[in-house]
Amino acid sequence: MRQTIVIIAIIALTGTIPLFAQTVKKSTPVDKLNNKKTTDVKADEQSTVINKSKTISNTPEKNKKNTQQTATTKQKSDITQDKNPEVEKKKVEWIKNTIHYGIHSDRIDAIKSALTLKEQSNKDDVIKLLNQLMPDETNPEVKRTAITIAGELKSTSSAPWIINSLNDKSEEVRVEAVYAIERLKATEAIPKLVSIVKEQNFTENSNFTEALINTLGKLKATELKDFAIERIKETKTTDNLRQLLVLFLGDLEDISAKDFLLQLLKDKDEDTTIRSYAAVSLSKIGAKDTAKDILEILSEIDNYPLSKRKDYYSLSMYCTASLVKMGDSNSIPRLMEALRSDNPVVRLKAVELIKDLKDKRTVDILKYKMNYDPSPRVQKAAREALKAMGIEVDESK
Repeated sequence: MRQTIVIIAIIALTGTIPLFAQTVKKSTPVDKLNNKKTTDVKADEQSTVINKSKTISNTPEKNKKNTQQTATTKQKSDITQDKNPEVEKKKVEWIKNTIHYGIHSDRIDAIKSALTLKEQSNKDDVIKLLNQLMPDETNPEVKRTAITIAGELKSTSSAPWIINSLNDKSEEVRVEAVYAIERLKATEAIPKLVSIVKEQNFTENSNFTEALINTLGKLKATELKDFAIERIKETKTTDNLRQLLVLFLGDLEDISAKDFLLQLLKDKDEDTTIRSYAAVSLSKIGAKDTAKDILEILSEIDNYPLSKRKDYYSLSMYCTASLVKMGDSNSIPRLMEALRSDNPVVRLKAVELIKDLKDKRTVDILKYKMNYDPSPRVQKAAREALKAMGIEVDESK
């Protein structure tokens, strides 16, 4: 669970999952090559052997040409079918009929196939059917899939029944509904989401509660700020939910949360992950005036004995990343030092942060890393960072 949140925090600094639809292929008639009757052939055995020998000797080259011609013909046929609106029309008919009458597994496949339709009008037809049927759908997996596809297709017309799905008995359906609301940017759902999240038990981890916090942050539900702060202060709140709520304050981009976040960051008795995420959120709300405080924390970590400093490596990197996000040039020397670390993960993270800064002082060391770093991933990242700065690189290496 903690790994998931770390990924969320890194994405928040450097910045974000698609559904692979199963394509339903229309079956084609099989050529009935064996129906043609053959005529009796009367010849002596010697003549037959000779004829077979000649046929065999001529077969390889002819078969090769025939195979190439057949493949080319099939490719042209496939292209023609893709461009033929009648083919897609039949596909839409199959999708709609299957959603109506098919078994649940086939219905799910049919709903997913809506993503493969090329014409917007055909997608709209499927969405119209989903809007009609899904409010009363009883199978949770079918409904969850429909919610996902409606979100992927950015179907704002589906928002009403998706919002109502927040009350569904299935947690999987409720969770998918929350994330679909985020994808649709359905801000009209905020009051209901806020009401629901306040009813959740924060002493237990829940996928639904996590989804609510993440989505309300992306929708900038600032009315939940004070509630989030109270839940963070509450000692009974799980570590995971406290961390998510700290990141939530950053997503709000509300500068009024600065003092509380800075207090968390400077609290030496606080969990280092909470302190790290407080640094993340300070940069996201644009609290540039806290850069001095962040530098003081970094300086303090630098003075720790080596054995203790290792325990604060994560906090140090997040603080440095926050300075990068704020555009503070003091982060450059630290990042360049990180590029000399024996740990390839540290070097990779440093390159990614340098890419965001686009500071010309890092060009030389990035060129070195691009050509000589022991890690191929670091080499690739350094090349991309240089390109982002407008520096020409040799793509042949």
